[in-house]
Amino acid sequence: MQKIKTVWILLRSHVVTLPPIMTVIECLLDSESYNVNFISTQSSNLTHPNLKEYILPQSHNVSKISKIKNYIKYRMFVDKVLTDHSQTEDIVWLGSLDTAIACKGLIFLKKNPYVLHLHELYDTHLKKLKVVKTIAQNAKYVVVPELNRAGILQVWLELKNRPTVLPNKPYRHPRDKKLIPTHRLTQSILEKYKTDKPIVLYQGHIGGDRNLMPIAQAMKMLPDYEFWLLGTDHGSYSEQLLAISDNIKYLGSVPAPYHLEITSYASIGIMSYDPINLNNLYCAPNKLWEYSGFGIPFLSNKCLSLEGSQMESIGISIDWQVENILKSLKRITNKELEYEKNAINFYNNCDVVSIIEIMVN
Repeated sequence: MQKIKTVWILLRSHVVTLPPIMTVIECLLDSESYNVNFISTQSSNLTHPNLKEYILPQSHNVSKISKIKNYIKYRMFVDKVLTDHSQTEDIVWLGSLDTAIACKGLIFLKKNPYVLHLHELYDTHLKKLKVVKTIAQNAKYVVVPELNRAGILQVWLELKNRPTVLPNKPYRHPRDKKLIPTHRLTQSILEKYKTDKPIVLYQGHIGGDRNLMPIAQAMKMLPDYEFWLLGTDHGSYSEQLLAISDNIKYLGSVPAPYHLEITSYASIGIMSYDPINLNNLYCAPNKLWEYSGFGIPFLSNKCLSLEGSQMESIGISIDWQVENILKSLKRITNKELEYEKNAINFYNNCDVVSIIEIMVN
């Protein structure tokens, strides 16, 4: 009988804030071929005979001094756990840039094969990226969520091989449209905002750096649609949007994964990224996969990672102007079934399981 492999997943964060790491954990556990040991600051809340967790509770919204202390505590915790329990053949999955910084110089980086998972481009935090340069160069694999980011990081980090692209596709997705709510909050929202109109949905961070004003202005001319805002409002931006038109609704924030019960009612999904840095220009939004899993086409402002022939079949990227938005919403509505079919195929054709298994074998 083949010996079961052990993968250590390290994350100095709360896994609920990084769905791609939850995807890695669930994929490995479901294969029944791996023991997964999770060293983090919050439990995954998963139950599985092959899962063991080592949790050092930490809050991440703290002062700079407390953050430094947390880094040191997590670093010491990881060092002790791996020294006491890991074997040289075990694979270590560094779940974020922040995690890698905390672990720099620890003995396992020389002893064990490891994967470095980078979720962003960090072009506005190049000093942090420089800190992990040698870690990246010695990694078995460097993982990123988008192809252009892979090429850029290969150059910046001076890597021999291009990073592996692991799209931010969730491991679990309910897939069915108009889900029956299972959470009291989603039930309350869907009862309060029940409508027969097509729903244009934006979900995620709500703030001035996610320019939604052109969408709101377009809604004044589209009384037969509703524009729903779902997510945490930073800086009362939703109030500015609500003031534009009566068919704009702010639903508040819903904890993952229950927010997908709201998503399932949308007809069109919005994505907006101001072109103020390379990370936005080559965005890799989780919601692209959350939308496409339901067959929901997207409408976004122009981002290079959301353009090209494949993306054009599942949504539209445009200059963020009211006239363009009106034309694009009409086009998507008129070809609704075609976009829905393409979005579902796009989701189904992405095999994250194979990508993950290659990296841990």
